[in-house]
Amino acid sequence: VHTMLPIDAAYLVAALLVLIYIWCRHTYGYWKRNKIPYMTPLPLIGNMGVLLTMRNSFYLYLSDVYKDAKMSKAAAVGIYILNRPALVLREPELIKSVLIKEFPKFGNRSAGCDPHNDPLGSNNLFFIRNPQWKDLRTKITPIFTTGKIKQMYPLMTEIGTELEAHLKSYAKNDDGFVTEVKEVCALFTTDMIATIAFGVKANSLVNPNGEFRTQGRKLLTFTLSRAKDFFIAFFVPKWVTTMRIKLFTTEFSSFLRGTIDQVMALREKSKATRNDLIDVLVSLKQEAVAKGEYNAQLQDMLTAQAAVFLSAGFETSSSTMTFALYELSKRPDLQERLRNEICEALIAEQGKMSYETINNLPYLSMVVDEVLRLYPVVPFLDREHLPKDGEKQCDLKPFYDYTVPVGMALYVPVFAIQRDPEFWPNPNTFDPERFSAENKKTHKPMTYLPFGSGPRNCIGGRIGLLQSKLGLVHILKNHYVTTCEKTPSEITFDPLSIVLSYKGGIYLKLVNDKRCERIARQ
Repeated sequence: VHTMLPIDAAYLVAALLVLIYIWCRHTYGYWKRNKIPYMTPLPLIGNMGVLLTMRNSFYLYLSDVYKDAKMSKAAAVGIYILNRPALVLREPELIKSVLIKEFPKFGNRSAGCDPHNDPLGSNNLFFIRNPQWKDLRTKITPIFTTGKIKQMYPLMTEIGTELEAHLKSYAKNDDGFVTEVKEVCALFTTDMIATIAFGVKANSLVNPNGEFRTQGRKLLTFTLSRAKDFFIAFFVPKWVTTMRIKLFTTEFSSFLRGTIDQVMALREKSKATRNDLIDVLVSLKQEAVAKGEYNAQLQDMLTAQAAVFLSAGFETSSSTMTFALYELSKRPDLQERLRNEICEALIAEQGKMSYETINNLPYLSMVVDEVLRLYPVVPFLDREHLPKDGEKQCDLKPFYDYTVPVGMALYVPVFAIQRDPEFWPNPNTFDPERFSAENKKTHKPMTYLPFGSGPRNCIGGRIGLLQSKLGLVHILKNHYVTTCEKTPSEITFDPLSIVLSYKGGIYLKLVNDKRCERIARQ
């Protein structure tokens, strides 16, 4: 039997290998030719090896790039997303340029969704592109004014009371109980978002397996299949249509469409107003109907805003609350100080806490701000360079003589910057004092970005902070938290997740301690 390849086939294979070699040399020589510091790529996969093998999440890879000893003086670092060059920004001045000064040229995220296959993904405020983003943001912004948030506050405190009742149902005696705190916090924030955004009672705290919580849990559970979908949407958005990628699953989309249609119909019929997201969606619908422009696509655009509110709203605040309780359980001295502040405020207002008071508790704010420094739920920002036709492209001067090509993705490694010892001494230590009024004055701009910055910052940041603070108040007023046998000594981050998430649960012991009532009796 002939084992040798025919000569012409061998030549063909050799020619193909030479072509691949030349292509790789040219493709992966881009940053070297442009004299930008870069991470050494592998053929075909670039710098995506750790993601493709699921060894690490993207933000932890960006952290490795940021901390790489060879890059310590670099203002920006070149990487390759498969075969596509992209930039990781290290220098705060460059970050300011992209997020604020040159925002019109960087107004879109580099990630993308398929408008036909995943309308709830592509049309929501997080992913939608300009000029539609600007128009939508302008219409939704009024929900987040101080006046509107203040009007929502009584509804929010009702959910806080329900959280207390939920915790009471666990407590059989004063010894306390062990619980997985992320799930408790997620039940609370799911009920909160359902109430303030949709005007419905989700009752997750009463029924943890209710539909709202079940759908939310499924949406942000990162299986291999979900990790693949997010990888393609964030890093190879040109493939989303071909591969029929959906960030919002068919099941979740169907659940949300049904819920929103029902709530909007009831609101239109009753003509009631609640100053919430549904009011804004109803007015947008009526505007479109009057112009004869209302159709299924527009209804999907309205539902898409509800989708991102629910997914972003419950996950971010519940993570912040969880990490706060985890850090406080390891530092009883700091927890004591926070509980004293909460109790004094409650006693001064006869057991209630007004909107003004909760926003002006200095130590509570310091604790939450420090949690968001250590654990930013959105651990990296992405932008695409898209100047208008005829507009000058941005460059990296005075750091490098390099003009950013149209369509290039740029990344801001938030997680890494917020743990950089140059800006944050002893960066891995939980220290709320960093955010005292005095110390805040010393912070370098663009080194603290838990809600992003510039016109495309997180629109719901203030509500997110308020949710987290309210949840912590309602837990800590009657309990203190301690570690237990199941508490992890270190947080292990989930390599499959695109947001800051951890592997396994965070179990803590909640000990009953009605300190406020006790102090009030003294």
